[in-house]
Amino acid sequence: MDLAGVFYFDQRNVALDRIAFDGRLNNRDDLLLRLGSGLRENRSDAALARAAYTRWGAAGLVHLIGDWSLVLWDDAQKAVLLASDFAGVRPLYYSVEPHRLCWATRLQSLLEWTHSSELDDEYVAGLLTDGGCANRTPYKGVLSVPPGHCVTVTTSNVSVRPFWTLPLGNTVRYRRESEYDEHLRALFRSAVQCRLPKDAPAIAELSGGLDSSSIVCMAHRLKESNESPASRLMTLTVCHDDSLDTRFSSAVERFCNFEPIHVASSDFRFLGEDCAGLTAPAFWQDLHTHIAGLCRERGAKTYLTGQLGDLVMGNRWDDSLQVCSLIRGGRIPSALKASLAWSKVLRIPIYWVLWRGMLGNLPPRFAPARLYEGKDGSYAPGNTEDSIAPEFRQRSSGTPATGGSRMWLDAAPERRKQCRELLQILQFRSLQPPEPLQHLDYTHPYAHRPLVEFMLSIPADVICGPGEPRRLMRRAFQDLWPPDLRTRRSKDSFGGVMMDGLRPLAKKMAAAMPKLEVVERGYVDAKSLARRLNQLELSLECNEPQLRQIIALEFWLRSRTPWNQGSGSPSIQAGCLARM
Repeated sequence: MDLAGVFYFDQRNVALDRIAFDGRLNNRDDLLLRLGSGLRENRSDAALARAAYTRWGAAGLVHLIGDWSLVLWDDAQKAVLLASDFAGVRPLYYSVEPHRLCWATRLQSLLEWTHSSELDDEYVAGLLTDGGCANRTPYKGVLSVPPGHCVTVTTSNVSVRPFWTLPLGNTVRYRRESEYDEHLRALFRSAVQCRLPKDAPAIAELSGGLDSSSIVCMAHRLKESNESPASRLMTLTVCHDDSLDTRFSSAVERFCNFEPIHVASSDFRFLGEDCAGLTAPAFWQDLHTHIAGLCRERGAKTYLTGQLGDLVMGNRWDDSLQVCSLIRGGRIPSALKASLAWSKVLRIPIYWVLWRGMLGNLPPRFAPARLYEGKDGSYAPGNTEDSIAPEFRQRSSGTPATGGSRMWLDAAPERRKQCRELLQILQFRSLQPPEPLQHLDYTHPYAHRPLVEFMLSIPADVICGPGEPRRLMRRAFQDLWPPDLRTRRSKDSFGGVMMDGLRPLAKKMAAAMPKLEVVERGYVDAKSLARRLNQLELSLECNEPQLRQIIALEFWLRSRTPWNQGSGSPSIQAGCLARM
């Protein structure tokens, strides 16, 4: 649902007990038991959210499990509250002006309302440094509500407070490994079941990887046991030439017998001069627009993805910091044994593993940051050139990867890298739908909060081990999968497809040097960028992930719409319009 609203600060207070709610609650039955006495005839998700806030205050929003964003009016405080669930799946944007607060669930609607067009240097710096910028949009003064936080706006103040934090102090230990398997299966079953719509069709991504395949296979299990609420489930596979995934996605299709939809990636541009994103730089705009059309044709309003599965399920080849816990506990023989196993798998000296384990146990301010950075198994730094102009680096403060949050440092050393990556994904709102798909219930079973919290609370060596990525997942989900999938160890990538899309754009940018938007605006250094564009064309090391962001920003800047010349205020559907 597209919601938007405006609150005027300088007009007479109006007491409203209203709420605008966008999303879905997964724990409705539990909330009804706890809050039912305070409800009247209205038992909608919005009414439950309002009742939770009334009883427990802003901190009580932690009891709302699901994909949601809300805006409500607190008459007692004479304040507007904006909040999003811990994963930030449902978008919510706002702008505080001298006399009013504007908010919307679509960035385009808010831009048309506020006529904002000035670019935010902090956003650009974050995009070019870390691939995103926490709690900001490309437009100055237009912000994104931080996931797991409440933004409270009064006539004199704006405050931002968390209602959810990482479960750093939780520890779940079982005597038998089979108990971890059972718990994970139950949580995953619930994560998929609660996201399947009642008596309506849904589409699930199916790449052939373990994450998306597990979702489809669990939906099949629910259907076989008559526990699936969905009337119809379809799978959508984006194919590319010579894909390692084809064999496995085909096996899942045969095993589950859901209606398959196949889309060829070669029919769509990864990035283009006229498809580099709508209100923000983005990749695969053409593909997402096509998928949106397929969903409309088939009447599907729910779209399930396997996003976050790699992180949550322990798809890590190098998790050798697990030895930190053994060293810290004084279990030296076990630490030596584990270090030897990791050194064999990673093909590095055992003393490297032990030394990193000891460094990890130092107080956070003394432990080197490189312990928690870089790719799995990477010890030698690659090309780190970013081409950011020194003047631009100096004038922008440069938002850190986790938006200033250092919460991950409070985790146990063996958990810090995972917590750091999770916080970055959440605070960049990487799980919210691409703009063409925002009309859908775009959802991720691996972002089911009870599942995430469980996986962060159990011992790291249960989740994966030396040479055993996804150790727990493979044990727990074996009986869900077709035989071909049980033996899969490979992982496919769209890297070649992306490079094929980037090379011609890099050539055009090199030919237009120095008359590029990113150069003329002072964001990047022309000489450095020219050298890296040439390296990309020749398939040489050039820090391609970061260069990709520069290319996307360049073509987005060329094509972006001047929102201050829009047609006027957007149409509004809102249950929370108040004057303060």
